[in-house]
Amino acid sequence: MGILASKRAGVALAGLLVLGGLAVVAILMVTGRLPVPMRSGGPRPVIDAHMHMYQWNKYGDPPEPNLISHAVPEARTDEEAIDAYLAEMERHNIVLAVGSGELPTVGKWLDRAPGKFVGGIEFPRFTTPVYQRRTGYPELEELRALYESDRLGLMGEISAQYAGLAPDDPRLDPYFALAAELGIPVSFHSGFGPPMSPYRGDPDFRMRLGNPLLLEDVLVKYPHLRLYVAHGGYPYLEETIALMMQYQQVYVDISAIDWLMTRPDFHAYLERLIQARLGNRILFGTDQMVWPDAVGMAIDAVESADFLSENQKRAIFFDNAVDFFLLDADVLMGRESAAGPGGEVVRLIHAPIELRPRKPGAYEEVSVDLPLDGVTSAAIVVNGFDIDAVEETVMTVNGTEIPLPPEIVSDLQERIVTIELPQGLLKEGENTVGFLFAEAVGGTTGFAIHDLRILLRK
Repeated sequence: MGILASKRAGVALAGLLVLGGLAVVAILMVTGRLPVPMRSGGPRPVIDAHMHMYQWNKYGDPPEPNLISHAVPEARTDEEAIDAYLAEMERHNIVLAVGSGELPTVGKWLDRAPGKFVGGIEFPRFTTPVYQRRTGYPELEELRALYESDRLGLMGEISAQYAGLAPDDPRLDPYFALAAELGIPVSFHSGFGPPMSPYRGDPDFRMRLGNPLLLEDVLVKYPHLRLYVAHGGYPYLEETIALMMQYQQVYVDISAIDWLMTRPDFHAYLERLIQARLGNRILFGTDQMVWPDAVGMAIDAVESADFLSENQKRAIFFDNAVDFFLLDADVLMGRESAAGPGGEVVRLIHAPIELRPRKPGAYEEVSVDLPLDGVTSAAIVVNGFDIDAVEETVMTVNGTEIPLPPEIVSDLQERIVTIELPQGLLKEGENTVGFLFAEAVGGTTGFAIHDLRILLRK
């Protein structure tokens, strides 16, 4: 997707651009290679993983007041609504926002603040001004083109519940298949809707369809799908925990419940997720629609949770989203990339390379186009999972075996190692990295590579 800087050759790239001899930190998001603002001091960084890029009059003219604060939005144009949210981003140090809406309006948000947003299209059920409820399915080839050009970077929010659909409905399957193929993250609505939804324009809405456990067959069919459950799965707390404990690729966002619920109820819900040891897969979100004051309310709800450590708050606000969306944290924070001044970090995979359970002799490889102009040295960063011995795993780069160090050995754990590559091994253009399950050490059934990237230093 376009959140991590990307050149589409089946991979995503994050990096630095050199302009006028100066290193300019950059990231390719939804509209191209874009500079990220430098920040120092101030509040902790925040990524809003669930907001909306809506029309200012989506819910009336004048807009309805915020249900909790009763404040009436001041915006009377789409541009004013965008600027109101941008002001909240500046106020609360939101370095990136991931949102959805109708495609023409999403385009307005992306174009008004390049590099600030990652966009998606909300479907199949959505509201269009003023309070008109509609159902529509985006054309798959149009979506593919939008993702491959990095114009969009999110699938959804998929609002199946409002359309009376279970997650495994055949009408949704092609979209999950596309997201899995391209490595596009999926935001899936779960849990609840506005009170009396079946009587207020969504006759097919059913609460039971918001149970996150209904996603299980989708996850089994598409094991590499990068999916996060919206709204904490509320009120299906134990079902959400069960799903996340079984399927460790699933994340959850706490949008809407962090400002619509009473503070004690929200804290109790969040604390239960923490108690279940899921704190590293909780994403902050606001579900900001047309009420910009909801942003501060949502942030304060997490900040005021005294059962959270500072590290846990940092994870919810920022670190977990960096992991899930495959972001370059250094770039987002305006720091030097891991590749150093003028260098480039090239991510080779969106989804894990699974060589488990497999038999010895199993082999997988990925290809990537590399720009080597000005590159003086290179290294490969491997995030291996359940590698029981270095004899088990053979890694090759352009056909040359690159030994893995002993530090990557683990038992059902991830280990990250950085390996320097010999000069001249990489070439301009297409390069291949392969992994062979060479030997079943101690009866092992294989391993996985959870992340793979190349550092190009200049």
